[in-house]
Amino acid sequence: MRKFVPVISFGLFLLLTGCYYNSSRKLRLIREGNEIAAKIESFRQANRRLPDSLREIGLAEESEAGPIYYEKKSATRYWLWFGMELGESVTYDSEYGTWKP
Repeated sequence: MRKFVPVISFGLFLLLTGCYYNSSRKLRLIREGNEIAAKIESFRQANRRLPDSLREIGLAEESEAGPIYYEKKSATRYWLWFGMELGESVTYDSEYGTWKP
């Protein structure tokens, strides 16, 4: 029984560390996404249109490496999103102004 205690403790430590990492990463990317959304809205006010890419608001050209992606959905609506785990992403919809898993 004594051999299992360290293994269980180490496993629990890894689980909690992983949860903390995902949570802090998610919060950091949401903050970064909010800053991007604010720049997009400033661009919209100044130019009366949405930018075609993040490059138009002064951010480096988008790449497939991310971490935050932009998609113009219509003349008045856009999405920002980032991936968390395989098949899981968090999305900001400008129509609602909220982030959703």
